Amino acid sequence: MPNTMFNVAYGRGLRQALFARPALTRESVQNHAGACRLRHRLFACSALALLPAAGLRSVAALVFLAVLALGTGTVPAGAEPVRVVYGFDREFAPFTYEEDGGKPAGFEIELVDAVFRGTKAEVFHRPMPWSRIGLELGNGGINLTTGMVRTEQRAKLYLFSEQELFRLQIRLFTKLYNRRPSIDQLRGQAVAVEQGSYPDTLLEQYGGFNIKKFKSRAEAVRALHNDEVQAYCGPVQNTYFLINKQRYGAITTIGTPLGITEMRAAFNRSRGDIRSLFDEGLRQVVASGEYDRLYRKWFVRELNDREKDLMLRAATAAAVPAYAPYGRKGSGAAVLTASGKVYAACNVENADPLLNLSALRGAVAKAVSDGEFELRAALLTDPSGAPLKFSPEDLQVLSEFGRGVLILTGKAKGGFESVMLSRLLPNPVRRDVEGTRSGAAETH
Repeated sequence: MPNTMFNVAYGRGLRQALFARPALTRESVQNHAGACRLRHRLFACSALALLPAAGLRSVAALVFLAVLALGTGTVPAGAEPVRVVYGFDREFAPFTYEEDGGKPAGFEIELVDAVFRGTKAEVFHRPMPWSRIGLELGNGGINLTTGMVRTEQRAKLYLFSEQELFRLQIRLFTKLYNRRPSIDQLRGQAVAVEQGSYPDTLLEQYGGFNIKKFKSRAEAVRALHNDEVQAYCGPVQNTYFLINKQRYGAITTIGTPLGITEMRAAFNRSRGDIRSLFDEGLRQVVASGEYDRLYRKWFVRELNDREKDLMLRAATAAAVPAYAPYGRKGSGAAVLTASGKVYAACNVENADPLLNLSALRGAVAKAVSDGEFELRAALLTDPSGAPLKFSPEDLQVLSEFGRGVLILTGKAKGGFESVMLSRLLPNPVRRDVEGTRSGAAETH
């Protein structure tokens, strides 16, 4: 009986010593260190009070816990929050910008909040012009920024995240009626660009264009809309955001990208602790699917029923004449482009399996040969219209056109649902890309 009573008392006292702590108000956070010391003394007193009843066999454990509490000086649950001052470009929509009223908004804003959610970090948002970001990050006015290209020079000044946050493509845009199969066919024509930007540098390096420079990205896009120029050069996501916001319409990309850059998070060199928190949080956000949810929200245009029906009809019709003398399984694929066109093809088998042409690769080749380089969605069916799964090789082909390509798959009760390519192929084969040239160091 004495042992039983001790066990009950010991368990209750230990739980109270370990877990019972008053909630900290905002005012008491400033005196948090004193509160921690008080709790440690209470813990030690509770442990010592139990010694007479504990018996010798429990003395060692109690002394160890008491010494641990007094010696460490902190406990994880009551640790001071890490203050993270996040400086962001107030004019880099849809990645970072300010809504009416000054509220921070954008993909990177929500991503940073998701990365630090559930950690000991407390994030404060500071909007500012991009021209100030580097100085503030260097002198400690801010601890973190996002959307920065890592260069050799910047790597000497700042710390960078292990993973990239996204890849930014620089493309030429033009009106639909002025589309060309290749950007070389626009040589000699007027192309608008934001002065001093990375796209400006790329145009100068490429050569052959009549470059018209504007003070802002918005002015340059407006020039294309008003037919003052034949094309505009800029980052894909930012440009589409402006086009949709201003309801310009009838403007799409042409040709292959002029440049692709990896954008990362950057940190003050003395704040390796914040970088470690960020890297671990980003890994969890990616693994949980939260990154893809945010990416889809900000950058992916959802399919409507009409577009799904067009793709189904095209894929089913293409599957009928499939050449499949060996596998006896015909298939048809359809891809939907950003301009709204649908391209379809069937599979073509060969006696050498290495030379088999999949339906998807045939459809992609038809789209690209027609000057369509932006794919929104893809579907694979058999001749009856039943949806089929793409092979890993076909998913790799689609990954060249972005993680946001939507793959149509069948539902258990019929119909289709769309899944982002990155959910089916989270780690595609990728080539390293170069950052910006030193001539564009003042930009992202």
